[in-house]
Amino acid sequence: MKAIVLAAGLGERLRPLTLVRAKPAIPVLNRPLLHWTLERLARQGVTDVVVNLHYLRHTVRRALGDGSAFGLRIRYSFEHTILGTAGGPRHIRRFFGKEPFLIVNGDVLFDFDVRPLVREHRRSGAQATLAVRWNPDPRRYGGVVADRRGWIQAIAGKPAGVRGRPWLFTGVHVMEPALLDRLGEGPSDSVRDLYIPMLGEGARLRAVRTEGSWYDFGDPSLYLSSHMSLLASGMRGFRSRRRLVHGTATVARTARIERSVVGAGCVIGPGVRVSGSVLWDRVAVREGARVEDSVAASRVTIEAGESEKDVVLVPQPDGLLRTWMR
Repeated sequence: MKAIVLAAGLGERLRPLTLVRAKPAIPVLNRPLLHWTLERLARQGVTDVVVNLHYLRHTVRRALGDGSAFGLRIRYSFEHTILGTAGGPRHIRRFFGKEPFLIVNGDVLFDFDVRPLVREHRRSGAQATLAVRWNPDPRRYGGVVADRRGWIQAIAGKPAGVRGRPWLFTGVHVMEPALLDRLGEGPSDSVRDLYIPMLGEGARLRAVRTEGSWYDFGDPSLYLSSHMSLLASGMRGFRSRRRLVHGTATVARTARIERSVVGAGCVIGPGVRVSGSVLWDRVAVREGARVEDSVAASRVTIEAGESEKDVVLVPQPDGLLRTWMR
């Protein structure tokens, strides 16, 4: 099966972390976010993937290569202008041929199986099938309302007046390639420009409820809280643990690391305490420093005796950028 992984976005809500890497390339549990997605797709029958690129595209290509490490064939589609969640697939329409294909948002982490989604799509005769799950916050995440048989009645409140439990759309969906022919060249959105108009026409769109974990890294606070949830509860392929320290990190015997992720090449000095934090690669925390509920990007140095709490630290050419968590 073929898939497109959407990785072209600007990641504006995750700034300042996305000043240095595109969102799909940011480290999650000491690996680029997309590594988790691509490994999962490869295990579940996907063979060919297109990754669309725009912002900081070199950071994505460097993280993924040609896909051989995941058992996939990866091609890249560069967009001079961001084309959106439907315009991106429309731009490479020929790649998909006539068979249904997967669209996967590159900025979330999930561990559910996509194969039941694909099987149900083929069995039902739907034109598109969306993976949905329990919606923890309908005000944050636009809901999908479906009837008891799984046919979608409304998305993001449209058409108006449809009542029912709003499920969260995970950003994973199966689509018939012919739907892309409804769109012109240029930017377009799969929900706004495809699915909502199709519902108004009485089209058959399906929702499949998924089991398993789903994590949002939309802003620095969510990025950090999702890491803490992953450490506490784990996901398939990752054992829950109290901390995660990369094998190449150097940690002094008197340092304390609690509920934190420490990246490759980090140096943690004597008497340091790191708690509830995520340190990217090559972060140095000097003697006696404290880091609590914070994120430090690659190559950040926290000097001896300093205390950092509830902040995001990102190196810039003119010095260290410090942003408070919201």
